[in-house]
Order: sequence, then structure tokens, then C-alpha cells
Amino acid sequence: MVWVLLGLLGLFVLLVITPIQLTCFYSREGDNDQLEITIAAWGIIRRKYEIPILLLKMTEAGPELVAKVETIQQGSKLREKVKDFTRRQVKVWYRNYRDLLERVRDLLPLLKDLFKHIRCTKLEWHTLLGTGQAAETGALTGLIWGVKSLIVGILSHSISLQTMPAMSVQPVWNQALLHTKVQAVLHFYLGQFVFYALKVFLRIRKSKQRKWQAAPTRA
Repeated sequence: MVWVLLGLLGLFVLLVITPIQLTCFYSREGDNDQLEITIAAWGIIRRKYEIPILLLKMTEAGPELVAKVETIQQGSKLREKVKDFTRRQVKVWYRNYRDLLERVRDLLPLLKDLFKHIRCTKLEWHTLLGTGQAAETGALTGLIWGVKSLIVGILSHSISLQTMPAMSVQPVWNQALLHTKVQAVLHFYLGQFVFYALKVFLRIRKSKQRKWQAAPTRA
């Protein structure tokens, strides 16, 4: 019995101190989109999600995003499936998010505290663009620079940015095109996410108990 408890304790400690590296890469060249998310732990466990096809199409119910998701582990493809993200699904996700905000007190402060434990060691964002008109291209280049600076400023206040972002916006004066590449490398410990997830779970449970106690009883 003692050895079982020691084994469970050792497993718990191992999970708490497990370092996670999350690498996100997105590129768009013309009509071709590529999104890759790689999760690694201890430099051994590695799982990669590739979304080589991102298609936005219009339907009677509104815009719909179609994506082909490939799951790759240790260099071997595990599965491949096509997912549709409709406007109805987005509304359901938003309702669930609003419901979670109502159930969990101080959820946003909890998330802010969690994000402070995330370290960013690499952030690159390069864009090549042109509209075919020099004046429009110049104005759009300035606008893109402003948007990038705003997003990086928000990130620097939300997570621990431990590297100088590498950004560029290169105008193409005589051609209409849009090429962009974004890559970010994030680090955190699995135990931190487990701790905050446990906090959220306990607060949801308390909110359910309060609602049950506040519910009127029927004779």
C-alpha cells in the first residue's frame, strides 16, 4: 500500500513539473493556408496537428469554415478528418463561454494569472503585401504595422514575452498579393494548468451548490 501511494505521489509530482512547449505556425500564400500546432514535453513526447486546408465558404446559414486536420505523433500520421465550423457552432461556443463566466466568479482574473505563467521565447510575424496600386499599398502597409504593434503590445501585457518580436511588413508596389507567416513558441508547466483547472472546477461546483440551496422547495 505504501509503495502504491509513493508511486501515485511520484506520478503527480512528475505531471506537475512536466514542461510543455507549444509551437504555433501559420502561413498564408495567396489562397493557400497552413496551420501547424506542435506540443512537446521533455523533448521526447511530441504531437503535431496540421491543418493544411482552410476554406471559407458561404452557405444559406452563413459563412462556414472547412478545415482538414491531420494528427501526427512521433513522425507518423495517426488520423485525418475534415471539420466544419459553422456560425451556429460559434454561437454555441459563445453561449457556453458566457455560461462559464456566470458560474465561475473571477474567471477572467484567473485566466490572467494563468497567462502570466506562459513564457514566449520566439515570436516572428512577416508579411508581404501589395494591392497593385502604390498609394493603396503604402496606406495598407502603415495600417498593418499599426495592427501588429497593437497585438504585440496586448500580448506583452498578457504573457511573459522573453524575446524581442521579429516583425516585418514588406510592400510590393506593382502586384496584388498577400503572403504572411506567423510563428510563436510558448513554454509553461503542466502543473500550472492543472492547478487553475482545479480552481475553475471547484468554483463551478460551489456555484451549483449555491443554486441548489437557493432553489425554493415545494411542499
